[in-house]
Amino acid sequence: MATEKQIRANRENAKRSTGPKSLAGRIKSSRNALRHGLSSLTTDSDPVGAQTYGLAQLLTPLGASQIHRLAALEMAQAQSQLLRVAAVRKDLLAKLDLESLSLEQVKRLAALERYESRANSQRRRAIGRLRDGTDR
Repeated sequence: MATEKQIRANRENAKRSTGPKSLAGRIKSSRNALRHGLSSLTTDSDPVGAQTYGLAQLLTPLGASQIHRLAALEMAQAQSQLLRVAAVRKDLLAKLDLESLSLEQVKRLAALERYESRANSQRRRAIGRLRDGTDR
């Protein structure tokens, strides 16, 4: 049981640790997942990005339309995302102890399912655009 002094200290600490106060700070921190997590975007300067752009080029025939090139890039990005999700899932499952499963681990597995589902949908749509050359 926490003492009155501990409760007061916790409340004081909570007042100081509520995240960024300014609008600019809140906007910047809201984008952290795009820089650090599975939502991060790849560029052709990082190894994963280079592989993604290479796959997109393989999927794009010479003289392809802009729609076809964009669909190829979207398909390659979705495939790259699926590979990243698989790697994170493998790592998470290797560390998983089923006898002492935590809520945080369950939340991470659920998040991986959402990322995977989104990437599969993106890949499916891109494949459809690659197949018929339309912008759906």
